[in-house]
Amino acid sequence: MIEKATKYDVDWMVDLSHQKRLAYSIVHPNFYKMAKNSDEVQKGYFLDELANKDVIALTYREKQGFIMGKIINPPDVYDSGLTLMIDDFCVANDSLWMIIGKALLDECQKIAKEMGAVQVLVVCGDHDQQKSRLLKDLNMKIASNWFNKLL
Repeated sequence: MIEKATKYDVDWMVDLSHQKRLAYSIVHPNFYKMAKNSDEVQKGYFLDELANKDVIALTYREKQGFIMGKIINPPDVYDSGLTLMIDDFCVANDSLWMIIGKALLDECQKIAKEMGAVQVLVVCGDHDQQKSRLLKDLNMKIASNWFNKLL
């Protein structure tokens, strides 16, 4: 069951997000190094986003996953139309991506389309294999890569 996220969901959403950041930090320790107050910062950010009319925030029953997408305009150098940008998108464990992750993404895209979005952009770490598999199964293509190393 998918529902609109509320302020009462934020604490467990932050917990899931923390687990994702922790897993990402194992692969790229410096790039994903969490600030000491990262959960507090994330909570404030989520609460602010829930109040934004351009944000679609959904949860899946029993705290198994959430998605937060924002309708944005592309940079002025592009004329690609309103974009649903999804960065905060987590499930409780990797085995849930193909069912719960897909359901959340499908519903978020449906709402975004009703709001005028013409494309979706989903952030996914290169090492995030199950999430990446879902996106590829949905015929999404990589639009950009970020390369990283310590100086």
